[in-house]
Amino acid sequence: MKTKGLILLASFVSLILTNCETSQKKYKDPREHDSAMKEAYQLQSTINYSIEADFETIPVAAGVMEDAADDPAFYYNSESPESSLIIGTDKKHGLYVYNLDGEVLRFYKVGQVNNVDIRQDVAVGQQKVNIVAASNEDTNGVSVFQLKGDSLITLNIENPLMSNKMDEVYGFCMYKNAENKVSLIANAKNGRIEVYALNLKEDLSGKLELTNTYQVASQPEGMVVDDVNNMLYIGEESNGIWKVNLLDSTSKLKLIASSKISNNKNIEADIEGIALYKTSKDTGYLVASSQGNFSYALFSIEDERYITSFKIVDGPMVDGVEETDGLEVCNKPIGANFPTGALIVQDGFNYDGDSLKAQNFKVISWEKIQTIIDHQNSGL
Repeated sequence: MKTKGLILLASFVSLILTNCETSQKKYKDPREHDSAMKEAYQLQSTINYSIEADFETIPVAAGVMEDAADDPAFYYNSESPESSLIIGTDKKHGLYVYNLDGEVLRFYKVGQVNNVDIRQDVAVGQQKVNIVAASNEDTNGVSVFQLKGDSLITLNIENPLMSNKMDEVYGFCMYKNAENKVSLIANAKNGRIEVYALNLKEDLSGKLELTNTYQVASQPEGMVVDDVNNMLYIGEESNGIWKVNLLDSTSKLKLIASSKISNNKNIEADIEGIALYKTSKDTGYLVASSQGNFSYALFSIEDERYITSFKIVDGPMVDGVEETDGLEVCNKPIGANFPTGALIVQDGFNYDGDSLKAQNFKVISWEKIQTIIDHQNSGL
């Protein structure tokens, strides 16, 4: 079990060293505020459902108090599901590729990549390729790769920068439409969201074409697209989750009322990573990281109903999870231990016993989450 006093002490030391206390920030990062960890744990204690992680990845190569790991993506190997891959960002240095034992297979020093996503089997001429892309703060743009085996190959994309209306590129996701065309979607801290068509040639060089823009009032980050229904979901960190139809030019941003922080006592800013677990064309679940109380909120896709929240706590082999940034889900079987898929989350405070380690990613069988959903829906 982790010693919470050690966390509080580390947070207090960090506060002294960084001297970055600010009253303008709604979310108080435990690395910067001596009271934030205690407050978050108190709020977390009101969340009824608890689950444990099944395994974890090797920590990123960073300091124990450095906020480095951020967002995972998942490559599903249909021929050998146990050989699927986790791709994770280290927003200080680059991209990791992990196997499902949590081991590092590859690391690519490609800059301060914050959010990452993947689309598989993208048709380019006569070939089908797996495209990985990530927002990159070093360039205020995106980095685009082909995933080949367990290797990432950088693609030559003409002018892969966002417009000068994006103050600082931040969140990111991808979209593949019914015609097998891919778009890259990035947001910025000033609330602007830009959608770019990725036009690839047969040699996998290409360029980006701006096709649409949206705007929210404050800083967004987490985003995900329901490719089948062309629906983009955007997490506005201090407010709630928005949705908009990417194919309908008349569609306007709509706030999911049950996700609005001021309406839901179980959600605490920041809303961070969001992901979709589809059960059919029009049904499934939206999962969101509620960073301020170290928990995860579940919503019904079809009626936008808030279902419940859960937390990830210490288990016999893997520690619990705090302050999650990015997350991802897989809704397909991944071997005997993950018969209905998995949830992958970033862990902001990674412990080995009582020793604080660099951040990493935790993996949880979706069966555990489905059990919570079924229990909550049963009314028991």
